[in-house]
Amino acid sequence: KAYSNYIQSLALVTDVLKTDISNPNLSHKDKWNLIEFAKQSVERLVFIVKKGQNTSDNSVLPRNVTPTVPSENLVNEQSYITLCQKECEDEMIMSRYQKRLGMATSSLEKQNLELELARQLVEKAAITRNRQMQATAWAMQTAHKKFKIQEKLQNGKLKESDFKKQQLYALSLQFNHNNSWLNQLANDLALYPNHEKIVRELLDNILTDNSQPVKSTINHMQEKINVILDKSLLNPDADQKEHARVFEEVANTIKDDINIIQDVVKALFEPLNTDKNASITSEVVHHVYFAPLKQNIITLIRFTLKDVEKELGNRIKAGFEEGINFRLTECCKEAITKLHYLTTLHNPYDMLDCIVHIIKLLAATKFEQKHCTSVGADDLLPRLCQLVVSSSLPSICAEAAFMETFMPSARALGEDGYAVTMLQSAIAHLANTPV
Repeated sequence: KAYSNYIQSLALVTDVLKTDISNPNLSHKDKWNLIEFAKQSVERLVFIVKKGQNTSDNSVLPRNVTPTVPSENLVNEQSYITLCQKECEDEMIMSRYQKRLGMATSSLEKQNLELELARQLVEKAAITRNRQMQATAWAMQTAHKKFKIQEKLQNGKLKESDFKKQQLYALSLQFNHNNSWLNQLANDLALYPNHEKIVRELLDNILTDNSQPVKSTINHMQEKINVILDKSLLNPDADQKEHARVFEEVANTIKDDINIIQDVVKALFEPLNTDKNASITSEVVHHVYFAPLKQNIITLIRFTLKDVEKELGNRIKAGFEEGINFRLTECCKEAITKLHYLTTLHNPYDMLDCIVHIIKLLAATKFEQKHCTSVGADDLLPRLCQLVVSSSLPSICAEAAFMETFMPSARALGEDGYAVTMLQSAIAHLANTPV
């Protein structure tokens, strides 16, 4: 029965992989899990044949149990391959023990066999622990050198974040070493460092798999931020200065967290250190980090800008007609739609792209559309004011503050920085203009 199950499993794996050739749907991780599962099945078939065991032998596989493809989320400490090897070794030990136990003729002999089995298992566990300790020591030493801990300590420049990077790097190094699918992605990246699809696939696997130490760390960071946010949001009537203080604390913590994640990921995979790949890495990290947090952060910002939002709301209700000859064209209507869409985004990168696109929609000439920084403030400000009024979005002040706070430094001096600054200027002008 077991023999038949293994053969059927191998046939299924073959069919799935063949289908994927003509219609690719499997990720690298899926493929490697299937391949490793197939290897495990082959190893057990070889074991059955070599030992000449009956297929109903419970020491090989219990009856009515069919091998299953490995689960998607594996424990951090061990890879699927390690688990398979451990299972095979344990089965071999138990199989030998069962055979010898069946041949024992006295209770004393059985007792000696039990003691021998216990000794073997204890020795095996000790060897495994020793290997794990050696692997951990190697990973920590590598991380120590990677982030120049000793050098920073001597220069008095060592920060708490350096220790966090060292620990996360060491854990990730061990995890990566034990996962063949991740090693394959790393090899692909090394061969094709400028291939954006490979870069994004690697980052997606690292930053979305909860068994990965990096993703687990992000989850923990997000939980800490949510705790701070929840405490503040439970008291909406608190002084605005207190809300502002909490927001500053949250913003600084988030920036530190993102820097830690980015530095560790780029340290793990050297090809990510190019300008283009570093930008992609930053974008993906921001996307993953802010996904569950942005809405609560916006709520907190609105508490800090309560007076500004109130004044802006009054101005929107009253309308803004002073000195404006700008009329809503089709492009401007599209800009209003885009402004509403911007509030649904959570990644600062996407939000910045959106506001730049809005500025270009408001441009009067084709040249201005291609170079939004060439649009003069005197021309752009009234158009933006009309846009904000027409959009009926008093909360846009919080969105603008969010973009300004979490804007990546690499994008602050270009079109993105200019667009956000102009939006902030329009909001300030509207909020400070008497109704």
